[in-house]
Amino acid sequence: MLAADGFRGPIYSTSASRELAGLMLYDSARLMGEEALHDSRHPEQRENTGPPGRGQSFRAEPLFTERDVGAALGLFRPQDYGSPFAPADGVNARFRDAGHILGSAMLEIDLPGGTLVFSGDVGRPGSPLVRDPERIPEADWLVIESTYGDREHSDKAGRGPRLFSIIKETVGRGGNVVIPAFTVGRTQDILFELNPYAESGRLPRISTFVDSPMAISAGEIYRRHPECFDQETKALLFRGDDPLDFPGLKLARTKEESKKINSLREPHIVIAGNGMCTGGRVRHHLAQNLGREESTILFVGYQAEGTLGRQLRDGARTVRMFGKPFDVRAKIEVMDAYSAHADRSELLDWLDGFQRFPRSVFLVHGEPQALESLASAIRTRFDANVTVPRPGDRFELE
Repeated sequence: MLAADGFRGPIYSTSASRELAGLMLYDSARLMGEEALHDSRHPEQRENTGPPGRGQSFRAEPLFTERDVGAALGLFRPQDYGSPFAPADGVNARFRDAGHILGSAMLEIDLPGGTLVFSGDVGRPGSPLVRDPERIPEADWLVIESTYGDREHSDKAGRGPRLFSIIKETVGRGGNVVIPAFTVGRTQDILFELNPYAESGRLPRISTFVDSPMAISAGEIYRRHPECFDQETKALLFRGDDPLDFPGLKLARTKEESKKINSLREPHIVIAGNGMCTGGRVRHHLAQNLGREESTILFVGYQAEGTLGRQLRDGARTVRMFGKPFDVRAKIEVMDAYSAHADRSELLDWLDGFQRFPRSVFLVHGEPQALESLASAIRTRFDANVTVPRPGDRFELE
C-alpha cells in the first residue's frame, strides 16, 4: 500500500524475509484482485455493505495490485544478521536472529540517547531448522511480545513421539489426520518432525499431503537460505538428507490435486492452510472430516479468539462453514509444543540474557491476560519498569 501511494524509500529486511514477503504479497494481491472483480460483478453479495443504490454503479478496488508488489519489492534492501546499517542520519541499526521462522529478526537501534530493541516474535530454543533466539547484552528500552506470556508449552522433547502416536492411533481407527498449519514455519517444522519416522519405515503406506501452494513455495525458499539453519539441519544437508522431504510426501499445488485428496479411501495426513481455519483449503478438509469419529484434527499453533480454530480447540460441538452447520465428531488434539513463539518461561529466560537490563520495558502483541501476567512476572523477577501500552498511548524515550 505504501508503494501504491508513492513511497520510494528503502525497505530493510533480512534476505529470507524479502523472499517470503514477495511470496505472500503476490498471493495477497491476487486474492484481493479476484475478490474485487467478484464484488464489482455481484455488488449485492458484498459482505457488511449491501448493494449500491438504484442507478448507482459500483467498482471494487483492491488495496494493492501485483504491479504495486513489484514496486515494493524493488525497494527492499536485504541486510545480513549483525551487520549495521543506517536507516536515518545519526541512527545505526542491526538485525539479530529472533529464531522464530526463516529470516525472522529482532531490531536493535542505536539512537543518540540510547539503544532501543524491538523483539519481534521471539522464537523457542531448540526449534527445528532455525537457530535459537540471539541474546542481546544491553538495551535502554525494549519492546517485547507477550503472545504466550501467561502459559507454558508442553515438553519439546516429547513432541515427535506424541505426533507419531496421534497419527498411529488415528490410522488404526481408519481415519485421517488433518493439521491446520501456517504456511511459513509451522508446515516446515511438522515435515522436519515426520521425516525420521517416514525414512525409518515407521510410517509405511501413509501418504502425507502438503495442500498449500504457498507452503510448497515457502519450503523452496527455506532451501535457498541455509544461512538461517541451525547446526543439526546443516549437518543433515551436508549428508545429502533433505529434512523437508521423505517417502510418501506429496505436494498439492492445484485445486484439482487438492480435491483428489478427499476422494481417497485409505488413511492419510493432510497439512493445509490456514493455521486458524479462517479460510484456505483446510476448511474443505475439515468439512470432509469433522463429522468422522475416526478422524483427528490436530492443532499445532496459536488459535486467536473468534477464529474457527479457537472454537474447535475450545470444544465446540457444532461449527459453521460455507454457510451451514457441521457437527464435530472428530477427535480434537492440541500440541502447543510446536508453537514457534517462546512461552512464559522462555521469554523470561531470554530476558535473563541482558547484562544491562533495559530501564523501560513495553509489552505488546498479546491478549490482556497474557500481557498483565507477563508484566507482573518481569516486575517481580527483574525489578523492572514495565508498561502495557494502550491504543493511542505515546511515550517519550529519555
